[in-house]
Amino acid sequence: MLKVEQAYEEKSVAALYQDAWVAGTYVEKRFAFSWSRLLHQTQVTEINRVIDEHRPEMTVEVAPGPARLTTGIRGIRKGVLIEYSQEMLAQAKRRLEARGLGPLWEVCHGNAFHLEDQRLQCDFLYTFRFIRHFMAEDRTRLYKNFHLSLKPGGLLMFDVVNKEVRQKIDARKNSESNGELDVYDVTYSVEEFSQEMADHGFTVLFLKPVIRQFELQSWISYTFDRRIGKWADCLVRLLEKIPSPNPLEWIALSRKID
Repeated sequence: MLKVEQAYEEKSVAALYQDAWVAGTYVEKRFAFSWSRLLHQTQVTEINRVIDEHRPEMTVEVAPGPARLTTGIRGIRKGVLIEYSQEMLAQAKRRLEARGLGPLWEVCHGNAFHLEDQRLQCDFLYTFRFIRHFMAEDRTRLYKNFHLSLKPGGLLMFDVVNKEVRQKIDARKNSESNGELDVYDVTYSVEEFSQEMADHGFTVLFLKPVIRQFELQSWISYTFDRRIGKWADCLVRLLEKIPSPNPLEWIALSRKID
């Protein structure tokens, strides 16, 4: 059940990320622990792997926030960032310029629900911590826009939350709102996700598991990061090498069905 103040549709999610404090502290707050840094680094690695293997002429990132991922991406021929939040957009521009990456990326103010305004025809489109925040009707709108923006056979990558693991996490949390705006996450089984993508004109090429031992990895991070940071980080990374049928999330790569 959704919390009373939980953001789960276009306007409420947009309102959350228009906040200047949220924009300025996003990376620091969301990726402060060993397990979350590993999640971030795995996402960067997978994006770079696709670029290395497929050599897209045009790469588009939708809802990049403060360029959390963008600053780690290499091999860009032509890159376009599309972000609705002006506060996030300003952070992204500053971070890209600081790393000498400004010339590689066209930074655009735009709405993911109206990508037709950008007149895109790209080879590779990715977005993280975005699609997951919307209910089915809005996800359908996003998939349609992404499908129209990709060339025939174009690739779409984003993150997918594991239903089984997330249900266990949520069951341990206090279900009452703390008065702050929260954000909804849709969750899936592998079968449910594959069906959703097929329903919207995509075929899933692979699902990369991320944070395979979440319960133990998160416990190590929260308990030991401040005491033995480097060693805690090493333990979290070692645990990631152990196979698991139930990771915290997957990174999904799908191909547009023409």
